[in-house]
Amino acid sequence: MASEAKTPEVKSPEELEKEAKRAEIMAKVAAAKAEREKVAGYEAAQEVKKKEIDEKGTSWYGEHQGITCDGCATIPIFGYRYSCKSCASHDVCESCYDAWAGGTGVMPNGLAKQTLSTNASDHTFHMFKDHTFKSVVKSTAGPTLKSAAKQKPNDECACASGKKFKKCCMNK
Repeated sequence: MASEAKTPEVKSPEELEKEAKRAEIMAKVAAAKAEREKVAGYEAAQEVKKKEIDEKGTSWYGEHQGITCDGCATIPIFGYRYSCKSCASHDVCESCYDAWAGGTGVMPNGLAKQTLSTNASDHTFHMFKDHTFKSVVKSTAGPTLKSAAKQKPNDECACASGKKFKKCCMNK
């Protein structure tokens, strides 16, 4: 009995098929877990961004004159601007930043000068505001209808007819 050697098991075609199916299912489960982790990472990045925006408020939302987005080549960047701390003059708009944070891949520059790496360690983006920035909240528009000078009935008409406003243009 000591001379008995272990012989490899010969598996039937049904058993081989079951193992192949089991391996296929395990691969699908692993892919689903990886996708869930990717989505969780994206959601965490969105939460960090929302917190950053809440801290800075709307004073960082506006028009960045003369700044081109290196992701979509938009000039000027309107909205939130993100600048890379480790790359010189590497700026992206809010939508490109969201796409990059989601790990959707390399985004080619519309001007073909730079591409964004998908490796998170290559870039450290932060919200950026410089001297060319015009905040939407603080921007001064021209006079609105309410703040424009009122034309009174006895004032001279604006059409330069020489008549009073009430006799000339008021009744038109």
